[in-house]
Amino acid sequence: LQKLLDERTREVVEQKEEIEIKNRDITDSITYAQRIQTSILPSIKKLQDSFSGCFIFYQPRDIVSGDFYWFDKVTDTKFSIVCGDSTGHGVPGALMSMIGTTLIKDICTRPDVVKPSDILLKLDEEMANTLNQNFDAEKSSDGMDIIACEIDVESYVVRIASAMRPVILYQNGEQVYVQGSKNSIGGTEFGDQGKDFEDQTFQLQKGDIIYMFSDGYPDQFGGPMGKKFKMIRLRNMLRDIHELPMEEQYLHVKNTFNLWKDQLEQVDDVLFMGIKI
Repeated sequence: LQKLLDERTREVVEQKEEIEIKNRDITDSITYAQRIQTSILPSIKKLQDSFSGCFIFYQPRDIVSGDFYWFDKVTDTKFSIVCGDSTGHGVPGALMSMIGTTLIKDICTRPDVVKPSDILLKLDEEMANTLNQNFDAEKSSDGMDIIACEIDVESYVVRIASAMRPVILYQNGEQVYVQGSKNSIGGTEFGDQGKDFEDQTFQLQKGDIIYMFSDGYPDQFGGPMGKKFKMIRLRNMLRDIHELPMEEQYLHVKNTFNLWKDQLEQVDDVLFMGIKI
């Protein structure tokens, strides 16, 4: 019996070591993938050079992220900003975010793309082509919720088109809640010509702020009762901090999330952006 027990123990130890090696190899591979994903995200310095202040709170759930952002100056006076949340998280979400970022970079340089809703319509169409969606076969549910925002850096006119995600503005010190379209990018209706993404236009002034975020922040469980953070708390938080310098706002947004989450598992990737005109 003792001999049999020793053999079984040795087998278990060997299996444990083998699993640990495989786990380490997989983790190392995903960590390297994170470096690649991070390298294609634009530098925040582009925002800092064009606006009064900004912050980006970006916290993946599983090393790599399905949330992504992109921004660049597309004309002499116009700056495009995209805040995206892909289906899933981890490796599948990261693959979707890489596809989304690559497509958006190309779409924003096209001469026939003149407003944010054009970006979303083209992206919906290109996602279908890129993923070889076959409408005769079983439909895919892969897609993304996304905000496209265009800011005129001279006139401060802002145009927003959103797929499923709200945007919060601070205009003349007042909070403005901008509802997104009920259509998502991709999903079960890839390239659907019936989708409608509306442009909403706002005349802002210097000092006004635009907040964009994925659903990972309001959907996080935590607090004393283990409840979701929810949109109402998020809006109240922004009411409390919108007059602070953007660096302090970033620390408050980050610390509030981590304190709320505490020891609970992070449920989704988190992306929260603030841009001060």
